[in-house]
Amino acid sequence: MNKLTGLKYIKSIFQGLTILAALSVVTPALAANVTTSTTKAKRSTAVPASAQTSVAVASPAAPAKAWTLDLGIETYSNMMKEDSYERDAGTAFDVSAGYRFNKITSMRVGTALMKEHVGPENTYFDNTTVSISFKSPLTQDIAWINTIAGVLPTNRQMQDQMSYQGAARLGTKFAFNNLFWGSSASTAAQMTRNFHEYEMTADGSYNMRNNAQFVLTYALPLFSKLSLQTSYVYTIGWTYQDDTRNKFSVGADLGWEFTPAFSAYVGTSNEGNALKANGIDSNIEFFNDTTSIVKAGLSLSI
Repeated sequence: MNKLTGLKYIKSIFQGLTILAALSVVTPALAANVTTSTTKAKRSTAVPASAQTSVAVASPAAPAKAWTLDLGIETYSNMMKEDSYERDAGTAFDVSAGYRFNKITSMRVGTALMKEHVGPENTYFDNTTVSISFKSPLTQDIAWINTIAGVLPTNRQMQDQMSYQGAARLGTKFAFNNLFWGSSASTAAQMTRNFHEYEMTADGSYNMRNNAQFVLTYALPLFSKLSLQTSYVYTIGWTYQDDTRNKFSVGADLGWEFTPAFSAYVGTSNEGNALKANGIDSNIEFFNDTTSIVKAGLSLSI
């Protein structure tokens, strides 16, 4: 198999994975993530870090540990040529620590170390998110989770380019377990207030002052150890001049659980402007030859 044939074969696999993700749950074409003032590390799904509260509702027979430490490593790349200025490739190492105060209240701190494989090949820390969540079981399989979070400006690139000084965030989420075929889902909404020293970025565009984000995730077990996880995010952003921006992000991962604490995944995700240049027609795509990335990663929970 030559190199060109191999690339076409890989591309067809991820297109099939994306189509499967689209068929796995009936949802509006509202799924997205906006170019906000917060740079996101590439993750196993397109769900923002602040919305990545566990979908599972804790079982009374198996009380959760007080302390948890989640580690993850992911490498990602789009399909552009090596010498193309649009090529996007890198590796992210995620670290997230959590503490459970009681059955309702928990705290989590998370960040990521990023390594670019293109351009100057920079290495830098992503912003750090500190959150407190309040989880209220409504039924045995439904939980309501409310989150207060702060974003610390540990990403030096964002400080230099956007004069970013952090953010405050409020979020609410409903998590559903034991749906049809043993699947699970969650819906979430969050509001973010970003803080900048200046209203404009270094390249002359406007920073985003406020963001409203709507998230839908769905997980479908396929076999005993294999599962399909999809995410749909839509974000509306407001600049300091009250102009709006609409962005989307969609993602699909095939995950394999070696043990309850150790798993691996391969997947694809895409993001961009939710509307075309006319500001009316939808621009949401599950897969795009230029902007979509393919990724693979490992995660460990201690």
